[in-house]
Amino acid sequence: MLGVSGGSVIDVLAEGLPTLNTDWKSWRIFLCDERLVPADDPESTYGAYVQKLLPKIPEFPPDNFLQANVSVSSEESAKDYEQRLRELWEAAGTNPNQVPYGMSDCLILGVGPDGHTCSLFPDHSVLEVKDSWVTYIEDSPKPPPKRITLTYPFINKATHVIVLAKGEQKAQIVKNLQKGVDLPIGRVNNPGGRLEWILDHLVV
Repeated sequence: MLGVSGGSVIDVLAEGLPTLNTDWKSWRIFLCDERLVPADDPESTYGAYVQKLLPKIPEFPPDNFLQANVSVSSEESAKDYEQRLRELWEAAGTNPNQVPYGMSDCLILGVGPDGHTCSLFPDHSVLEVKDSWVTYIEDSPKPPPKRITLTYPFINKATHVIVLAKGEQKAQIVKNLQKGVDLPIGRVNNPGGRLEWILDHLVV
């Protein structure tokens, strides 16, 4: 089970994933966050994957990519997405209410110039959600305003978390984290699993 993010992460995965020699029918892909717009909207993360990645892996069943319901309210969309995530665990023979760890095989996260990851933005109440796997936001500081996002209780129990950071803006984020600045991406700690940052030469 692979959780994917939007932005520059899409291009990286569209280049790398199709090179894998794997049984794509066994994969389940879900979104770490999503903008609540139609799939054909340029802002749709799911729509971007449909355009850039899925045509390169025709063996992957499209139904195995978990799409957000954008035709309901933000709150209902978040609840629906969490329920369908839980159903994936149930289908695998695991009680989702008793998952102590390994809530996904891998999450691939990006980081914004303000230090946000998923749709977890600095100084926003969404950072403090602890009672659900997925929550919603209706006042995103960057458009579009309505989104759903994974929460830290889910993110920090992944088996493997990879953070992709490229460019000079991300270099400043890394420096701020090293100074102890509290940023949303810095709250990703994955204490029982593996956390990796993949950086380019501009960052290191």
